[in-house]
Amino acid sequence: MTKIQKTQEYRFSDYSIEKFTLENGLSVIAMEDHSSPVFAYHTWFHVGSRNERDGITGIAHLFEHLMFKETKNHKEGEFDRILEEQGGKINAATYVDWTFYRQSLPSPALSIITELEADRMQHMILSQQQLDSEREVVANERRYRVDNSPSGSMYEKLYANAFQNHAYHWPVIGWMKDIQSIGLQDCLDFYSTFYAPNNATVVVVGSFDTQELLSQIEKHYGDISSSQVPSYLGVQEPIQKEAREEKISLEIPTEKVLLGYKSPAGTHPDYLVLEIINSIFFDGRSAGLYKKLVHEKEICSQAGGWVNQTKDPGLHIFDCSMRKGHTSQEAIDLIEEEIQKLQKGNCKDEDLDRAKSKIETSFWNQFRTVDHKAQALGFHDLVSGNFTQAFEEMPKLLSITKDQVIEAAQKYLNPEQRTTIQALPRQKS
Repeated sequence: MTKIQKTQEYRFSDYSIEKFTLENGLSVIAMEDHSSPVFAYHTWFHVGSRNERDGITGIAHLFEHLMFKETKNHKEGEFDRILEEQGGKINAATYVDWTFYRQSLPSPALSIITELEADRMQHMILSQQQLDSEREVVANERRYRVDNSPSGSMYEKLYANAFQNHAYHWPVIGWMKDIQSIGLQDCLDFYSTFYAPNNATVVVVGSFDTQELLSQIEKHYGDISSSQVPSYLGVQEPIQKEAREEKISLEIPTEKVLLGYKSPAGTHPDYLVLEIINSIFFDGRSAGLYKKLVHEKEICSQAGGWVNQTKDPGLHIFDCSMRKGHTSQEAIDLIEEEIQKLQKGNCKDEDLDRAKSKIETSFWNQFRTVDHKAQALGFHDLVSGNFTQAFEEMPKLLSITKDQVIEAAQKYLNPEQRTTIQALPRQKS
């Protein structure tokens, strides 16, 4: 019988969170929460589009679909059917750094989900017919979300221009030519390499007994062999030293614009400072830049922003849709004007305090349900390497000063570090 070792314990409020590791490398994070008779069961695999290469872009997302197919012990469709009969909710997602599978279930279903998830980690059966079927589903998804979506097309252009060498260059869903050409052996190699216990973290939050959970984990996962997961050898993105711009024509009624400023990795201290800046600019109707773009100048119908929280440096994105009769250049000029004001020291105490309060409210919202708690723990454990970051970020953020905000604006929000995608309404022929 395999051994399970407790490797970490952390207390948050009234909760105790424990992390365990099996001999085969599987990590397990357990957080009992008996406030309601349900639990969340997430499996996070340390693989995303950053682990792909030209020729098989999109395989991580494709594989998310394939994982709901047939296994040695369960025919296609049984996974969903069994869990739905238990009253479970099922979902999955893939991004640049990770792929995760989530279920919310009533407490008695613990042994059922551990068996099902362990089964598809080691006993998946994949045929050419299944691959071709799911390939077409993903190709149609790409057509809907990217090829026929102005927003999807613009974001794809933004990342393709902003990242010249790094794997963040290609879209998570993949290039269409790769989706259509990924082979069965590519998928089998991907599965045997990345879908292994030593490349996975199981996060369980809710009403369960930790010892019973560990017993079920040991029973169902203990004999799964680990794999030789290759060290990540992604190409480092060179420092961007000049602005990059592209204009495209789309079927849209008014102009749109995306600005992407290079931002630090999610574990870098400056990431939290950029979150503050983004909140000062865009978080709520009273946020300064949003108010000027949408309400005072009335040049935008929509304006917002967000900061990538990724393993490697990402983007701080500004996203604006123009009102009729206004150009995206007007938004760019106003954004640049407000950034320069911040860089010169125009950071009011009330704006900083409001931004912190907004972010703190969002922070607590991520712990509303057992599913939210599990997602926060899994995400931070994978991206930062330590689930405790889910709780330690907020004290750090609340201690950020005006000087740090000004310095970060000076360091990151400069035109030479910006990639701009302007979308213009397509002219009728």
